[in-house]
Amino acid sequence: MSGTTLREAAFQQMKRSIVQGEWEGGTFLSEKSLSERLQMSKTPVRSALDRLEMMGLVKLVPNQGFVVQEISLKKIMDIYELRLSLETFAVCRLTGKMDRAFFEQLDANLEKQAAAVAQEDIVGYVELDRQFHEAIIAGMDNEEYADAVSRMQDKFLMAVRTTFYKNKNRLWGSLEEHKQIRDALAGSDPALSERLIRNHIEFVKQIML
Repeated sequence: MSGTTLREAAFQQMKRSIVQGEWEGGTFLSEKSLSERLQMSKTPVRSALDRLEMMGLVKLVPNQGFVVQEISLKKIMDIYELRLSLETFAVCRLTGKMDRAFFEQLDANLEKQAAAVAQEDIVGYVELDRQFHEAIIAGMDNEEYADAVSRMQDKFLMAVRTTFYKNKNRLWGSLEEHKQIRDALAGSDPALSERLIRNHIEFVKQIML
């Protein structure tokens, strides 16, 4: 495995552990223990930690090392405001304009969501939630737009996961809202799509407050 591939593998595994809640805020990350866990040298591990720091998922504490970042309520609210702006704009632009392949992708994702909800698989559902919203954003065919959403997505999903643990019944509500958003995108009323995505995102925000 090349150095580049090792760095990417280390980054993806560590990011997944943070986003899925395996490593909670305040968890100390030792380069030595991470190297042993991932069975890699410290070089790709340090590279991954540097990338995670740039994303705001970990922070470097002088004389201690890296610690998983605790995301403040203000930070979460800031992310909500940005996501509202980006996603409401996206669904308005895309309503009534997407092809069959786009909806086949959403439908396949929704089937997996339903299975995850039935099993109360919160970690699996959160990942499918990410993929659902990313598929919509990808429909914009705008790389800069997609990058902007991707940068905030991991922090946002950490908050989303918390809402599902607080109330597992929310899984069913979230799934139903995704289905309604999908159907609205296939329709011809951009205002309906905007209202549905706004209500979907605002619901999680209200739980967090």
